Amino acid sequence: MIDLLDVRKEENRKMKVTIKIDLSAAWSKLYGIVKRFRIEHFLLLYFAVHMLQIAFPSDGAKIFDEAHYIPASLRTLEGVAANLEHPPLPKIIGAIGIALFGNNWFGWRFPQVLMQIATLYLFYLIAKRFLGDPWALGATALLGLDTVFFIHGGALLIDMPSFLFGFLAFELYFRKRYGWSALSIGLAFLAREMSIFYFLTLAVYHLAANRQAMKSALKIGLRYVVVSLLVFMILLWIYDVRWEAYSATSVTRIVQRNVLIDSSGTPVATITTTQLSTSKEMIWNPVEHVLFIYRYHGPSGIVIKEPYRSYQYAWNWILPIHISPNGTLTADVLEAPTYFRVDVTVSSPKGIARYSPIWYRAAANPMLWYGVWLGVVGLFFTFRRKPDRLTSAFIFTGLLSNFTPWLLLSVLVRRLGFNYYMIYTLPFVALAIGLFWKEIPKYGKLFSAIHVMAALAYFLYVFPVRPMP
Repeated sequence: MIDLLDVRKEENRKMKVTIKIDLSAAWSKLYGIVKRFRIEHFLLLYFAVHMLQIAFPSDGAKIFDEAHYIPASLRTLEGVAANLEHPPLPKIIGAIGIALFGNNWFGWRFPQVLMQIATLYLFYLIAKRFLGDPWALGATALLGLDTVFFIHGGALLIDMPSFLFGFLAFELYFRKRYGWSALSIGLAFLAREMSIFYFLTLAVYHLAANRQAMKSALKIGLRYVVVSLLVFMILLWIYDVRWEAYSATSVTRIVQRNVLIDSSGTPVATITTTQLSTSKEMIWNPVEHVLFIYRYHGPSGIVIKEPYRSYQYAWNWILPIHISPNGTLTADVLEAPTYFRVDVTVSSPKGIARYSPIWYRAAANPMLWYGVWLGVVGLFFTFRRKPDRLTSAFIFTGLLSNFTPWLLLSVLVRRLGFNYYMIYTLPFVALAIGLFWKEIPKYGKLFSAIHVMAALAYFLYVFPVRPMP
């Protein structure tokens, strides 16, 4: 018995295989691949993913507010003013897309994809100025992998033109092309009212960067404001006159009664006719149009009256633990408004299975939205160093000016029905996270790669188009 046990032990020892993994070599190989990855590679992949996405749905169904903006673009193409509560440039671009590519899913969405690709490239150039590579590439990837930002660049919505011209204004300003930058920010105003927050960010940065020569800075700033406002007001005026914009319509009912009498003067019949007269309250100048937009979105505008949703309060956009106005705590990262959804039920001998092959939902990528707190840490450490204070000032002003208005609205009045307003803050969140990566000694690049990969994993998990299992 003892001899038999000894033989088995010997056989087990012979069957043992030693596996050695050289982790440093594996990391070096992976790092070599990542190091060769350029912004051009990312944008090409991003474009390819969009080409997969924009065809769903392709049966004429509309994603979210495409239900408003596609008809508005068609009316714009016909020369009729529409959707006047928002500036007109996105509808004009939508009309051009439909004229070039047809009134179909491709004509609706393809121009938005092109604008988003250009937007991401401009953002990369801006990030590279403040962060350098590879941090700029990581921040651009982080922004692009946010699902809400991605969807708004793959549907005929009205956000991409303001991003495009806003970022172009930033880049032109940093190149000291102040006149062209002012023109671009004027076009951003013509695209979305929230562009004013990007203008404010640039204004604060301009004053901070030129604080030693304030008199000259104020002269440049004054010319900048005049040019940008002239571009915005003149183009808006042209639109109002050319498309015959109006703020309200009124219908007047005119009733006429004719009494027929015979030869003796006795009434024999009464004929009643009714006419409807429609009149429009025309908008003849850009000031009237701006006031109309303000009245629509201002304190006297629409107020939401519906059950509590965590994403309708701005503070919950950056908190993993959601807080209701009455203090109730919830934790549901995936709670998000649905833009469009297709449900399929399949019956088989094995039972009934339900799938959602198309599901557009504004699912915030937690690697970016909640990553703002890492960005705050990065801003704190960067601001302590005098040479980097301008970088911190630009990013911090962008965060503050683009997030605070929604926070105040959430506190003062219930106006926010969705969470997509956060996308205007997200570029500055991505920049702040890039600063945090840069502040990590030795392991910053590794941490940034892990962070972006985690964002990619979540992006794929909530991707709006998914194959049937």
